[in-house]
Order: sequence, then structure tokens, then C-alpha cells
Amino acid sequence: MAQALGEDLVQDDSSSLGSDSELSGPGPYRQADRYGFIGGSSAEPGPGQPPADLIRQREMKWVEMTSHWEKTMSRRYKKVKMQCRKGIPSALRARCWPLLCGAHVCQENSPDTYQKLAEAPGDPQWMETISRDLHRQFPLHEMFVSPQGHGQQGLLQVLKAYTLYRPEQGYCQAQGPVAAVLLMHLPPED
Repeated sequence: MAQALGEDLVQDDSSSLGSDSELSGPGPYRQADRYGFIGGSSAEPGPGQPPADLIRQREMKWVEMTSHWEKTMSRRYKKVKMQCRKGIPSALRARCWPLLCGAHVCQENSPDTYQKLAEAPGDPQWMETISRDLHRQFPLHEMFVSPQGHGQQGLLQVLKAYTLYRPEQGYCQAQGPVAAVLLMHLPPED
């Protein structure tokens, strides 16, 4: 009995990969939803979606705010805060997120930091751990389905660069999903 229980507790790392159909790619009947998830149910706008004209109106407000970012933040901070709470339109997230977190300033001050980190060899300890975790990050998202695809390779580079940038922090599994969501909207260097 104890031996049987012990065998059940021993799992190999491939157990989180999913079914064969998930590994070999989607069948012809499985399509990606509007967010890129295979087999998702949000392909069409539902009752919870705002009307298209409201989305366009919000997009125009964000375009105006980001066009004059420094001025907007100094004079209309409360409006930016209110607009953030309403939600950043998905079409403008790649433009807005770096501005909101201050990444644009870091990139201006050190424009080639990411490139240097991406080209540097990673710490073997972290590279092994990161490589083991890559397939677990959104396995049903079209960007991360293939181990050789741009999603998993970009994620590997971003996580490796972070371990080199902040060696005292290194890597933990919680960084993977956060970086993966950012990669769905931004290029790796951003």
C-alpha cells in the first residue's frame, strides 16, 4: 500500500503538459479566441462587452493622453487614474503600460541594456529551472504552444535577462505568467 502511494506521488515533469491534442496543436475544429487562447469562448463580443463606439472613444482619450504624456501626468494625474480604472483598451496596452510604469524612462536612460542581457549567457542553475517551466506558461495560448515558437523563446530571453539584471532575486515560477502576459502585448525588449 505504501509503495503504491509512493509511486502515485512520484510524477515526472511532463504531467503538466496536458493532453496529446494540446501538445500536438489544435485540431481543425479548435480556434483561438480574440485573446489568443485555443478553444476559448470569447471569440465574439458578449453582453459584458462595451459597445464599439465606447471602445473607440476610450481609445481616442488614451491616444490623446499618451501623445503628451509628461504634460498629462503633471496636470491631469487624476484623469489618468480614472481612465486606468475604466480599463486600457487592448489596442493601446503596448503603448500605455511602459508609460504608466516608467519603463520608457529606463529605456531612454539605458537603451541597450536588454540587448546586452539577452546576448549574455545565463546562469546555468536559472536557465535549467526556467527551461523546465516554459511549457507551463499558458500552454493553450497560440503564442506559447510551440517550444520553438517566438512566445516561448521570447519568454526564455526575458526571464534569463531578468536573472542577470537582478541576480540577487533570480527567478521564481510566479515571474513566468507575468512575463508571458506582458509578451502577449509587448515585444521582449519592452
